[in-house]
Amino acid sequence: MVTGEKAMLNGDPQEDRLRSIHNALEYALTLGDFQEEVSRECTPEAIAGETIKRIKRIIRFDSCAICLVDEKTSDLQICQCMPVDEKAFLEAELAFMIDNGFVAWAIRERRGITLNSKDGQRKVLLHVMATYARIRGLFIGIFPSQMSNINTASLEIVSIILRNASNGIESLIYSSMLRKQQQNLEDEVKRKTHQLLQYEKQLLTAQNMEAIAALAGGVAHQFNNALQVLTGKIDLISMFADEDSKVMTHIERTRPVIERMSSLTSQLLAYARGGTFIANQVMTINNLFTETLPEIKRAIRATVELRVDLADESTTVDVDLIQIRTAILAIIANADEAITEKGLIRISSRLFPWNDVPEEMKSELVPGEYISIAFEDNGSGMDGDTLRRLFEPFYSTKFQGRGLSMAAVSGIVKRHKGWIHVDSQTGKGTRIQLYLPKSA
Repeated sequence: MVTGEKAMLNGDPQEDRLRSIHNALEYALTLGDFQEEVSRECTPEAIAGETIKRIKRIIRFDSCAICLVDEKTSDLQICQCMPVDEKAFLEAELAFMIDNGFVAWAIRERRGITLNSKDGQRKVLLHVMATYARIRGLFIGIFPSQMSNINTASLEIVSIILRNASNGIESLIYSSMLRKQQQNLEDEVKRKTHQLLQYEKQLLTAQNMEAIAALAGGVAHQFNNALQVLTGKIDLISMFADEDSKVMTHIERTRPVIERMSSLTSQLLAYARGGTFIANQVMTINNLFTETLPEIKRAIRATVELRVDLADESTTVDVDLIQIRTAILAIIANADEAITEKGLIRISSRLFPWNDVPEEMKSELVPGEYISIAFEDNGSGMDGDTLRRLFEPFYSTKFQGRGLSMAAVSGIVKRHKGWIHVDSQTGKGTRIQLYLPKSA
């Protein structure tokens, strides 16, 4: 018992050595543990600053810095240094080490190397910061003037700290990249989902329009047959009636009504067929409006001002004049109707390059330049529900029921391999744009 107590008091050299090694390892592991910093998702710069503090607990460098590899340029940049006012001095020292190949040497060795400073007065420790995958940075430390070397144990602890710091920085960078990729993926999913919903709406609209078009076509054919019979009967009666008889008076009053009904039937058929070409021709925008302007002026009231601003009058389009005229007059009629008293209708045109065509429209169009013809009015405008139903046949917010005309416009423009876009707000007027392919 006395012998055991004496052994404990005097200490076993082997035990003391093992205990010292154990304590040193515990100390190294504690100093090299950056798990908390990684868990808090702090920045690489913050880990670099903490690394310098821990290293200075082992070796009292006069000044030291950690340089990290720039992810974009691959250059070494000082991100943390102590003291802060020594940064310019440390940058000059680093430049000297790079120019003389000492940094490249440290990177090859993947361990700490000691060499002379730029002025040759002091020793400098260079130690690469590396993970298994790549180089992450470099530690540079300036020894005090009275110190020329570092013991092996201290250097090993510094190596452990720098290796773990490098792994921590790499984890942060990879985590940031993963978060960014995840966010990009989520944004892409949202965009694709929104796009799919838009396509679904367009598909439902197209299906509804096809069904309505089929109905409109059937009604138009039946109505047209009845009108032909009626016209034939009136012509037959006219052959036997006296010119100045009351019968002829009634017949002459009936003919304009039949013509209007025939025009209505033509619009129905134009919508049902999508505006089938009857006689297409290449003409300039200027000629198109020269042909149509007299009818436009007759279609609007005297209290409504008309302005025409054609950006490039010589630009040509391939159109069915009758169909396009019908579309233009339908738009003008709706614009005039939307203006309660005094107002303005403005017609303008411009070239519209393919790059400006909305992505969702490109799959339905032929690549090339387009002509944009815009019709603007300062009338009552339309709410969201009216905009959604604008191109339905027979739909109208007015008693006159001009909704059919806008349905015909949609069919005509699509048949011309173009598209139509409408912007409107209640109380702020309406802007309708027709996009037609520019003629070669």
